[in-house]
Amino acid sequence: MKVSCGQCGQRVQLSDVMCSECRAALHLEALAGVDPLLSSKSRRLAAWLSLLLGGLGVHKFYLGQPLKGGLYLAFSWTLVPTALGVMEAMRTFRMNTQQFQFRLRQAAG
Repeated sequence: MKVSCGQCGQRVQLSDVMCSECRAALHLEALAGVDPLLSSKSRRLAAWLSLLLGGLGVHKFYLGQPLKGGLYLAFSWTLVPTALGVMEAMRTFRMNTQQFQFRLRQAAG
């Protein structure tokens, strides 16, 4: 079943989250203020990247923080980023998904 986009009038599938033409949010996502282009990051993957490759800042790059990732990479020879990565991994393993998403949104801006 197709419906019209409220922004541009384009015919879209009822199951679509956003309009393929103007990228406007549709249905309840539009009312809730949810950004349909926002991609969710995996808490477990971020924690494992932090634990195993935290000294190189791989987890920071994954989380969309390239400046911090670059700093981890630049100072990786000091082993300080490795210690920070292990501590961040333990903290991330202990938090639930909602806490992780909240922390991720705070870091983004």
